Amino acid sequence: MENRLNENDRVLFRIIYLLRRLIDRWASLNLSKVAAQEFNVTFLPYFMNIGEDGVSNHDLVKTIKVTKQGVSKTVKELENLGLVYTEKNDTDARSIMIYLTEAGRTLFNVIKEHSDGLHDEYRKLVGTKNFELMVDTLLKIIDFHERIEKEVL
Repeated sequence: MENRLNENDRVLFRIIYLLRRLIDRWASLNLSKVAAQEFNVTFLPYFMNIGEDGVSNHDLVKTIKVTKQGVSKTVKELENLGLVYTEKNDTDARSIMIYLTEAGRTLFNVIKEHSDGLHDEYRKLVGTKNFELMVDTLLKIIDFHERIEKEVL
């Protein structure tokens, strides 16, 4: 039985699931120190991909692989929190541009600092070379799955 447990410890689905859960808990704990209680950890992928330069709703959908409805709902919630605002896209009437407000930029920078600090802890834990290799490897795996998805669709 112990051998089987050890084998299961290295199943990628399990590892990614556990890592995601633990990172979400870390983010929730740290967010509670810097953001309004209404700012949910599920907003992070949206919020951090808006970035300092803004993004169109269409690009946000493509980047984080969610529906237009999901982006619309979350952007509305972020607007209600005073963290983002939207404008019509000058080059594409079918989309909107999403930008951080001043409060949104401040929170973005604080979250980025916390994220950078966590990355520093990871580098101390596994070494800079291993950390960068892990990130590069995960990006290659993401690219692999995106290519498979395009072939299927």
